[in-house]
Parts: sequence; C-alpha cells; structure tokens
Amino acid sequence: MPSASTISVVSAISGVAVLGALLTAVVIFNDINKFYYETMETFDEFKINEKNAWDNMVMSTRSPKEMLLGRAKRQALPDCQALAKNCPPGPPGPPGAPGAAGEPGSDGDAGKPGINGVAIQFAAAAGGACIQCPAGEAGPPGAPGAPGPAGPDGQPGADGQGGAPGPAGPEGPAGDAGAPGAPGAPGNDGQPGKDGQRSTGTPGAAGAPGPQGPAGADGQPGAAGAPGAPGPAGAPGPDGQPGSNGQPGPDGEQGHDGQPGADAAYCPCPARSSVRQ
Repeated sequence: MPSASTISVVSAISGVAVLGALLTAVVIFNDINKFYYETMETFDEFKINEKNAWDNMVMSTRSPKEMLLGRAKRQALPDCQALAKNCPPGPPGPPGAPGAAGEPGSDGDAGKPGINGVAIQFAAAAGGACIQCPAGEAGPPGAPGAPGPAGPDGQPGADGQGGAPGPAGPEGPAGDAGAPGAPGAPGNDGQPGKDGQRSTGTPGAAGAPGPQGPAGADGQPGAAGAPGAPGPAGAPGPDGQPGSNGQPGPDGEQGHDGQPGADAAYCPCPARSSVRQ
C-alpha cells in the first residue's frame, strides 16, 4: 500500500500537470484568435488595395466624356471579357478559416396556458373530446401477498403395499460382564503321563567378547627402510651481503678521434683542431 506522503506528492504533481495543460490551452486559444484577426485585417487591406488598383486601371481607360458623365462600369474592358468567355473554371480554392461563433438566438415564444383540470373532467363527463394518453410502462412487481387459508382435508389414500424386509442392523455393543459363577466340583484324577525322552541339546550362541588383555612386550627393532624420494625444492634464501670491490683493471687503449659533429642551427662552429688538449 502506498504511503500518505506518496499519494500527496503524486496528487500535487497531477494538479500541477493539469494546471499547466489548462494554461497551455488558454495560450494556444489566444494565439489562434490573434492569428485570425491579423488574417482578417490582411484581407481587408488586400481588398482596399485591390479596389484602389481597379479604380486606377479604370481611370486610365476612361475618356474625358466618361470622366465628366460618371464612373465607368466594369464592362468597359471587352477584350478581357472575350478572352474569359471560353475559359474553364479554375480549381476550387482552399477552405477558408472557420468563422467566428454566432450570437446566441433569441428565446422562443412562451407556450399557451393549458386547460384547467376541472374543465377536462367536465368535458369528459359531457361526452366531449378527451385526450387519450397512451398507457404507461408496467410498474414493478408487487410484494408477495399473505398466505391464504388452509384448504379442506383430502380423501384418505389407499393402503400401501407391504415393504420388503429391511437389511440387518449393525452389531450392537458388547453387554456388561455377568456375575462370577459358583465354584465347580473338583475334577477326577488324570491318567499317568508317558516316559520322557532324553535329548542332546545344541550349542548355544557365542557369548559377548571379553575385556581387553594387558599390553604385550615390545617387539624386535625392524630393519632400516629404503631411502625416501627427494623432497620439493625449498624457497630461495635471502640475498647475500654485497661483495667487496675488485681490483681496478688495466687502462684501455687510447680511443680514436670522433667524427666532427653537424653544425648547430643557431651559429656556425669553429673548425675542430686535430691537437688534443
């Protein structure tokens, strides 16, 4: 189960998200309205420019007589009309922007007052026209009614046929112990018994082991064993002490002169002499 703090944090985040969505929707709505009004203003300016251009074009084609008598009609350009007679209609333009919402309509006229209920009853009693209303829907089923009185006794039925014997019942529990009987009369002497037979018994099973005896004397020393296999190599011992310095060796032969080195980049070097210092 989530804790109360978790639920509170989730609820707060959800509220902030919903509030941000509402603010975004308001900003988008304002932008759409602004775009719509700017577009309408652009259309109005276009219409004004189109009207001015048309007037200027008509003024340039009017004669002085037409300028004095009045404004020329748009039929003053027969050449354009002759060219436009057989032109096929152009493709339909793109759909326009959705129009603004219309103003709410006015309220309808109030209905006429109906006939009073008493007047309807009098009209029905006098045989006048009565409003025939359709039957309503069936109501819910009613509660169950009270039980009715008991009916009269019926005729006695015929005797039934004899039934088959039932199965044997289970064995009953044991009865209580009876009272002890009277002592009986002494019995007669028995017949003499037969002679017994001598038999030899079989040996019995082994007995349990006895206690441990005393320790015996030491035996003779055994012979020497064979030499064992060599053991594994031991770990290396620690480093020894450093030895003393040896005697200095004899002097080596005198070395040859080296090749002259390359000149440095910063300045030329003087010529190297063959005389060693």
